[in-house]
Amino acid sequence: MTWLTFLPVVLVAMLLLYLPGAVISVCLKFSPGAVLGMAPLHSTAAVGIAGVLCGALGIHWNVVPYLAVSLLLAGFALLLTRRVPFPTHALMRGFLPFLSASVAVVLIAWRFVQLVGSPENPAQVFDNVFHLNAVRFILDTGNASSLTLASLQGVSGLDAVYPAAWHSFAALLVQLTGCDVPMAQNALNLGVSALVWPVSCLFLVASSISRRPAALILAAVMASAQVAFPYLMIVWGPLFPYALAVAMMPPAIAAVLVLAGIARGITGTQTAWAASLLLSVGGLAFAHTSSINTLLALAAPILLFLWWKRLRHPIRGRSKSEHWKFLMFTILSSGLALVSWLKLRPAPYENWGPTVKPGAAVGEILTVSPMQLAIPAVVVSVLSVTGMYQVFRRRENVWLLACYSVAAALYIVAAAAPVGALRDVIVGTWYQDTYRLAALLPIFATPLAVYGGMQLWDLWRASKRAEKLSSRLENRFRLANGTGVFVMGAAAAAAVAILATFLGPTSHYISGASTVYRFDAESDLLTPDERSLLLRVPNHVPSDAVIADNPWNGSSLAYAYTGRRVLTAHLFSGKDTTRSIIDQRLKFEPEAPEVCSALRLKGVQFVLDFGDKYLIDLDGAKDFQGVTNIGTSPGFDLVDSEGRDAKLYRINACD
Repeated sequence: MTWLTFLPVVLVAMLLLYLPGAVISVCLKFSPGAVLGMAPLHSTAAVGIAGVLCGALGIHWNVVPYLAVSLLLAGFALLLTRRVPFPTHALMRGFLPFLSASVAVVLIAWRFVQLVGSPENPAQVFDNVFHLNAVRFILDTGNASSLTLASLQGVSGLDAVYPAAWHSFAALLVQLTGCDVPMAQNALNLGVSALVWPVSCLFLVASSISRRPAALILAAVMASAQVAFPYLMIVWGPLFPYALAVAMMPPAIAAVLVLAGIARGITGTQTAWAASLLLSVGGLAFAHTSSINTLLALAAPILLFLWWKRLRHPIRGRSKSEHWKFLMFTILSSGLALVSWLKLRPAPYENWGPTVKPGAAVGEILTVSPMQLAIPAVVVSVLSVTGMYQVFRRRENVWLLACYSVAAALYIVAAAAPVGALRDVIVGTWYQDTYRLAALLPIFATPLAVYGGMQLWDLWRASKRAEKLSSRLENRFRLANGTGVFVMGAAAAAAVAILATFLGPTSHYISGASTVYRFDAESDLLTPDERSLLLRVPNHVPSDAVIADNPWNGSSLAYAYTGRRVLTAHLFSGKDTTRSIIDQRLKFEPEAPEVCSALRLKGVQFVLDFGDKYLIDLDGAKDFQGVTNIGTSPGFDLVDSEGRDAKLYRINACD
């Protein structure tokens, strides 16, 4: 399939991400720009709530419950704002500034196509085994609940909780378009990267820095010119659900700014924005649980400013009850924040230790080249550092620098702090993973770069040299009076876009990272021969049969591609004695009573053998020797094969 013929699938993905949430935003009486900015957060909250409700009520997952919950939330929004008139903004005038996002849409989509190669290519990385099979799990079971998604790994209870919004969207895409799971994955990721992320950045800039066209065009260019997001998160891991959460973080920050009274030119009541923020927190949680603490950390300077302002408010005129209410609110909110910080996190995970010295980490932040990128993002770096200087000099938008400092501090701790309890307390929410924290830096580097760029532009426009150049342009090309400034602005915007796009690390990074999506005989997880055999599996394997597999060699993807159940769907699955008997002993003792009993108990009738070329050569891959390299071992019939290593066997030892 070509990218052009793939476009309808991408458009459906964008509609799923935007349309239901936009209806909710309209019912909250938001302006057109706010509708665009907040829609994905509201949509994600709706899809997450619908998934949990469907799971609890036994309703098979499909688009109808998603739309029904969205309409229900829209009804609540209307009820909440029933006394508030709809905004009087002209529709196109409200949306027009956000057409600047088309610059980023084109740039990011172009890079995405370079990175992925083909719409059918899966990411050949560790976590994608889970993501692909989790989407199939929703389609197979009809259960899209975040309370049970991780049961795919053979776990239960609290261990089965996993944020399912991203996978729920992908499952809906498969149902609505008929594409396969990897294609749904790529369509959704393209929508998140090329549309949700830049529009989110534009909304944060428009609501806090400036709504001038030049500022929004600059924001679009800056949002597309940083490797740390969105490109890093669709390669590392890959962390698709986390990428969805990060892409929606700027509007959540903007909502906090509105409630803090810092945002500019935003309509809507405080009640409506409080409801929107509450819904947004739900959307972030359903996208990725760590995003709750992410929002808490990144918005902390804004919240502390509000608290300090309230504390310093003149005491005269306040009743004792107001003092007590403020005190109780402070204690309660601090307690909730502490509980969230300490509890909404994985178990201590110290596999990713420090990689650089603290000074080097600071240098990476200032040059916008985190994770030891060989090439700094020169344009973004110069403009963002200029923005920092202007914040100090002008004493405005201090919140922006404070929030960026928090993101930077978290990154420095992950990149440079020694392994230990303190490091875990500070960055354990993100698995102490520098990559995840690097992805947060562009949230504030982008508006800082816009602020710095606009300050430089305004200084230039006010100079006599600019005035002379404008007059020369108007005289030489017989332009109308005042249009010389517009020509200079267009030229400056084009120059910045070209320099930021090509004079930076993006091209170099995409060129190297594209191997993650490479699909050929040397692919790490799945080769063309293996996929060809996978697609024929339904011709041989009954729908009620289970296939023994080694997830480390890609054979577990039979489930994602065909819906035929596999014994082990993920590289790290819960302990199961019966399954271990099959995985470790089947090839060596196919007729042993314990093995035959285990096969009958699990319903295993076939083995899919992709050999011993593993995604990662870890000890876990050696736990499946009983279902790897079957060859001519007795007790098996070769049913089908493709190439040298891809083979499907029927187990006949226990017939």
